[in-house]
Amino acid sequence: MKIVSRAEWKARPAKSKSRLHPDRVSKFILHHTTGTYGGTETVRNIQRFHQDTRGWADIGYNFLVSPRGAVYEGRGWDVRGAHARGHNSDSVGVAYIGDGKKGVPDAAKTSILNLLQEAQERFGTLDRMAHRDVGSTTCPGDGLYAWWQNASRTRSNALREEKAESEGYAYPDLRQGWRDYLKRMRDRRPR
Repeated sequence: MKIVSRAEWKARPAKSKSRLHPDRVSKFILHHTTGTYGGTETVRNIQRFHQDTRGWADIGYNFLVSPRGAVYEGRGWDVRGAHARGHNSDSVGVAYIGDGKKGVPDAAKTSILNLLQEAQERFGTLDRMAHRDVGSTTCPGDGLYAWWQNASRTRSNALREEKAESEGYAYPDLRQGWRDYLKRMRDRRPR
C-alpha cells in the first residue's frame, strides 16, 4: 500500500506532537470529512482548518483516504491523533475524504481495509469502530457506517478462518470450530 507522505502533500509542520503508545492502541476508528475531494489541496485545507480554526496541533487524523483509494499520511502511526475525544490515546483514526452518507467507491473501501490490516499488524487485534460509536455524531455517515459494520465482521471472520486453517483447524462454521477447540482444551486439563 502506497502512502502519500506529509512531504509529498506538502503538510505544514505540526505545532506539537504527542507519542501514540503502541501498547495502548486498541481501536481503529473510521471517520468521514463530508467535503469533496480535490487532490492534495483538499488534505492541506483539512489541515489548515484543524490547525487554524480548531486550534489543534496538526491535522486530526492519522490517515486519510481519497475516493480513488489514495492514502495520505496525517499524523501517521506514531503520533496521537485528535479525531475522537476521549479515545485519541488508544486509537488510530482514519478519515474517508468525502460524504459517507453517499456511496463510497470500492477503491476507498479497499484502502481503508488495507490500513486496518496494517494497523493490526502493528498493534494487534483492534476494535473496529466508527466515530459515532465513541461520540455523539452521525460520522461517518449512514452509508459508510453500514458498509464498515459489515466489512468489519466479514474481515474479522476471514482472519479467524485463515488462522484456523494455518493451525490445521479449518471449519466452515466458526462456532463449531470454537466448540471443538474448547473440547480439546478441556481434554488437556489434568484430572
